[in-house]
Amino acid sequence: MGATENNGLERFVFKPSQLELLAASLRLNNADIDNSMNSLAELLQSISPEGIKIKRRRKTLLSKETVIDDISVQLNDQIYSVVRSKSGNAVRCSRSKVVREIVIKTDELTMDKWAASLAHQLAKEAEQSEIARATINKMLGLN
Repeated sequence: MGATENNGLERFVFKPSQLELLAASLRLNNADIDNSMNSLAELLQSISPEGIKIKRRRKTLLSKETVIDDISVQLNDQIYSVVRSKSGNAVRCSRSKVVREIVIKTDELTMDKWAASLAHQLAKEAEQSEIARATINKMLGLN
């Protein structure tokens, strides 16, 4: 984590290696989608609790167990979504641009590009939020 002077105020800045580590932690493991989606949801809730939406469904018709089908998090004017496929074996990642609560553009991204872009936005969030900064630092083992 680096710091630069900006009009006499210390500003929080992530190093590129820390951004790569954050992006790696955001990637889902296709071999274990259920646990990966749960971990991602917990991580995003701890960083940006008010901007996250999680859609769950019952594992089977009569089951009490649920699985996460869709996670979306809004950070400033971007919405990052990861949606489980109908077969449940893969996910679809996207980033949407929002203006005045209207989605004007949606890009389908690979998991790697999605995670890197989301890591960059989370780092921007951490510049403004002490809670987000502390959560990311704890997750990256920087405390």
